[in-house]
Amino acid sequence: MKNLIMLFLALLLSLLVCSASFPYGGGGDIPVKVPRDHWTWKEIADLAAKYGALEKAPEAESLEKKELAAPFLAVIAKVQEKSEKEGKETVPREDIDRITVLHEALKAELADFEGYQTRRAAIETLLARPDEPDFEYKIGVNGFVRGEGVGNFRLTDFSFAPGHGEGRFVYRIKPYLFWHPTDWLGFHAEGQGYGIMGGSHQNNHKISLYQGYVEAKIPGSELLAMKGGRQEFLYGSAFILGTDSYFDGLSFDAARLRIRPVDPLTVDLLVGAYATPFSGGVKGNLAGAYATYTFSEGNTVEAYAFRDSGSTNHHGGERLNIWGVRGTAKLGPATLEIEPVYESGRVFSQAAGMNNGISAYGGHVDLDVDTTLGGLHNHVFLGYALGSGDKDAANGSSLRKEFRNPNNDTSLVGDMNVIGDLSGLTVNNRHASGLQIFTFGWAADLTKDLNFSATGRYFLANNVEAGFSKNLGLETDFTLTWKAIEGLSVTAGYDRFFTGAFFRDASGSGKDIDYGYLMVQFDLSKSKPRLKPVKG
Repeated sequence: MKNLIMLFLALLLSLLVCSASFPYGGGGDIPVKVPRDHWTWKEIADLAAKYGALEKAPEAESLEKKELAAPFLAVIAKVQEKSEKEGKETVPREDIDRITVLHEALKAELADFEGYQTRRAAIETLLARPDEPDFEYKIGVNGFVRGEGVGNFRLTDFSFAPGHGEGRFVYRIKPYLFWHPTDWLGFHAEGQGYGIMGGSHQNNHKISLYQGYVEAKIPGSELLAMKGGRQEFLYGSAFILGTDSYFDGLSFDAARLRIRPVDPLTVDLLVGAYATPFSGGVKGNLAGAYATYTFSEGNTVEAYAFRDSGSTNHHGGERLNIWGVRGTAKLGPATLEIEPVYESGRVFSQAAGMNNGISAYGGHVDLDVDTTLGGLHNHVFLGYALGSGDKDAANGSSLRKEFRNPNNDTSLVGDMNVIGDLSGLTVNNRHASGLQIFTFGWAADLTKDLNFSATGRYFLANNVEAGFSKNLGLETDFTLTWKAIEGLSVTAGYDRFFTGAFFRDASGSGKDIDYGYLMVQFDLSKSKPRLKPVKG
């Protein structure tokens, strides 16, 4: 009860702070009637002339604030076109900063334009600069509240349970304060309350520091940047290292050094320990390097190496060495991603009573296509994922050839958590080792604020006991997401796992698994933009 009261007070304080009016926040620096000599008009006119966005500038002595959005959107379109054709590096960073400030100031007015809604993701990618935020400080609260129910499944350990059904509520609430007094120094503090209520003995609540770090770089240079303290790590498509955001997250007490010797190349060196209590019971250390070379927007090659000693039941000498390469290529409206991974190290064998050498492999190939059909923006995706397995793992004698994903919520294994990772599946103490996953999905923006998606994933085991089927089943996921207002969305989902013959061989039951949920996600904040002086 004490923890719940503390959580409620933290949430209430954050909401009260968010409702306060900060100077410069929320576009308040722009009047309803904008005079010709106002900085926003000057900036838009200057950028429009530089990128050839307008044939003729407005001649009025003043404009409504909403009338500035149309010429500004024309500027963004021209800058995007130049970035896509000639490379992102051809657009000066100074111009991106100017556009970012204008975008923050006019975001509400831009939302009324259909052209903005269809290009919003691309615009945010163009303006993204995670190492140098465009605000001086930001305070708020984010997270989710989710009600969920299952049939023929147990949520406490995510196991197949024919005839069993249950429901529960899950919440994740994170009040935060980010302060960047200069463009080379930043302080981030983020608490977290995470809890589960209902179901089979699932009342559990935790409150702790989730992130708290200092980030600094050489003033006026991108060469070196250091981040120290409790922090998340998110790389690539989170196939190996992500933030477990659907559950209680994943952070590390760590230090990260970012090196950028030339603009297209970034190298991260990191070392740290799993931070409790939000590590899923995993304890141990993580160290490694991640390098990214960007040829142009959407075309990158990444290489990484990690040494991970994290586990829930650690034995001396155990470790997982992960070696991977990831490539992405943009082909018109399509994006192709390929990520092969090899694992080595040592893992404890219960049967042998000693550590065995690891030799495992995995990876995935994904193709995403964005297109407009029937007046709707559509997203189609195809994928294949592989995790190696072994007969010895299926028989319970050795895990040395079984591919493992660290604690994460990679979307490759579906939404239901019937399949936890690419190592395989255990039903009634009978194990299928290693997986192949075939994915097909489609999503469409039904309106600018309403999105529908449908995804199917077929799971095939690589190795099973003699006489058992390798057919694990088909998972179908359907979601409907409504963006109610900026920073608040509601998602309704229904998933069904059509169990394959392996379930019948292992448990004697072929019942399918149902999962339904309703989730509210929120990010409510106030910030003070770092407004740059206008020249001229």
